[in-house]
This record gives sequence, C-alpha cells and structure tokens, in this order.
Amino acid sequence: MTLFDHLSLVEETRSPINQQHHLVDVLFLVLAAVASGQNGWAEIQQFGELRLDWLRKFRLFSNGIPRRHTIARIMKAVDPDSFQFCIFSWINDIRAKSSKPLIAIDGKTLKSASLWSRNDFHSVNAYDLNNGIALYQDMAEGKGKEIKTVQNLVCMLNIKDALITLDALHAQKETLESIVARKGHYLVQVKGNQPTLFNAVKAQFHEAFNDNTALAQYEMQDKGHGRMERRITFQIPAELSPELQEKWPSIKTLVAVERHRKDKKSNTLDTAFYLSSYDIDAEFMATSVRHHWGIENSLHWVLDVVYKEDACRIHDENGTKVLSLVRKMALNLAKMESTQNRSMKSKVQRALLDDDYRELMIFANVKCH
Repeated sequence: MTLFDHLSLVEETRSPINQQHHLVDVLFLVLAAVASGQNGWAEIQQFGELRLDWLRKFRLFSNGIPRRHTIARIMKAVDPDSFQFCIFSWINDIRAKSSKPLIAIDGKTLKSASLWSRNDFHSVNAYDLNNGIALYQDMAEGKGKEIKTVQNLVCMLNIKDALITLDALHAQKETLESIVARKGHYLVQVKGNQPTLFNAVKAQFHEAFNDNTALAQYEMQDKGHGRMERRITFQIPAELSPELQEKWPSIKTLVAVERHRKDKKSNTLDTAFYLSSYDIDAEFMATSVRHHWGIENSLHWVLDVVYKEDACRIHDENGTKVLSLVRKMALNLAKMESTQNRSMKSKVQRALLDDDYRELMIFANVKCH
C-alpha cells in the first residue's frame, strides 16, 4: 500500500454533504507542513498556499488550500484511533528488523495544551530505541490514567522477542504479565509504589553485597561539561519469597544500577533497582537502562525543540491528539532520511526551503503512487 492508500483509510465524522476539501488532501498538507517545521493551523495554511504547486504534484487540491479554521474543523473530525493505526502500521512495517528490539514506553504531558483545558493531555509513547523512531502513541487524561493507557498500548504493539523498558509507575502485575503473555520481555524500575517488592529487591542485593557474592556486573563511564559519571550495573537471579513469586511469577532477574557523579563541587551516589523477565547479561541490561534514560533526548527533546510541541496552542482534544501523531510521523520521516548527515533541526529547516528535499524526506522510504 502507498502512503495515500493508508491515509484513505482514516475515518472522519464530517457530513459528506458539501465537502469542499478531500480528507486525504488535508492530511497530506498537515503532514508536509509539520515535517517542514510548521506548528499550528495558521502556519499550516500559509505553508499550503506557498507550496500549492508542489502539493499538487501528489494530490488534486481541487479547491485550493482550506482556511485555518477549516483545517482545524476537518482535523477535529478525524478519528484519532483510525489515524494512529493507519499511519503507524506502515511505519512499523518499514522499520529495520532487530534480533533484540528494544522498545521504551514513556509518558509526556503536552504542556501548552493543558493551559487551555481543565485536563492535561498526557501522551504515552512507544519508541523503537534501536532504530530511533516512534512506533505508537496513546493519550491519557492526566498522568493518573497512564497505567491503563500503557496496558492498552502493550496490547496494540507487536512485541514478540522485544524488551520493553518502563519506569516505576508501570511495575504493575497486569502490565508485566501482559507483556510476557504477548511473548515480550520487560525491564522495569521498582520504587516505593510497590513497597513489599521494592524492599525485597533491596534486601537481596544488600545480602549479596555483604556476603561478597560474585555478581554479574558491567561498568560504563561518561565525561563532559565538567562532570564525570560512572554507572555500575549489577545483576542477580531473582530469589523472591513464595508470596512474591506467586504475585510476580515472571520476574527472573534483579538489576541494580549505581550512578556515581563527580563534579567540581560534589560527589553523589544513587542506586536504582529494576526487575526483568530476561536472564540476559549485565551489559545488555546496562545498555537498555541507559537507552531508556536517553528517550528525553531521542523523542521528547526533539518534539519540543524541533517541532515545538510544547509551544502549540491547539487546545481541542481531537486536534491535540491528531497533531501529536502527525509530529511523531514527521519525526520518523526525518529520522529515516539518511542521505544527509544533518541534525534533526537542519533537516526540518531544509524541508521547509527545498521542495526536492521535502519530497525525498516524505517518500524516500515509502511508495507514493
């Protein structure tokens, strides 16, 4: 299927009477504009008016470019679930295969949108850390509903043989057993929100350290900005009590990560604890934890700085959801465009100015006709 075949499957709630602009035309306009760094309906309209000849290489746009209020109304009528499945299904198909795919699931509040609404829009994202692309997103009304949203997201993803990394909020029996049931694995931080389990993990490591038990370990070190950070990852087989084994049957491995930080003013040490259904080596666990920490730069920072997500003033629920999906689609396209050794910001700027490069970015990895 081509890009436009996928877009034609997106459902909308507009009345078919007196429609002047084809939905696929508008979706393509919004995608091309956002991929070129435009943010908000007025900027998207202006982009379309200035690039109409280029847009008509691919679609008719028989009634020209809709006004910004019309674009907003059409996008508000789009069903976010159908848009998500149609767009990210083909993104998932074309992403490179990995023998041990690593998927980070993480949440992000869309700050600017929340200023205009009584409820925060919380975007929960699944991110392919091996290939640097966003797989899926779902939305929760505030961080409090993120647990159920992640459980739904796990059911939507193809996670066979993948390692899913999660923060401590998702150390939930239902979430972890769902991952295992779908033939995936997990690496999840454990904190005080699961006090009995948290204390048991700390106690097992404390006993191992006191007894000088030989632990699988791996060390990583970073230097920069006047600071040195040394991370030591320890790994031991889980030996939980019968009660905890019954409640958490899939836990095979316990992981502790010590972070030693040193700068000109101070030395600090903190330890984070993790649970995993994997019994693989400490180096892979250390790398997986490090990559999950890096999602702030890999996804959220790019969305905020390059695509100006936190500055967006679109505040209706559907508009926020759909435009957030479009941004991640644009992020994927920019990530997969590999002919130019450029930063993400530079790619987006060139896409705005160069019609040929924009065409390459959008269609290089997918069919367009």
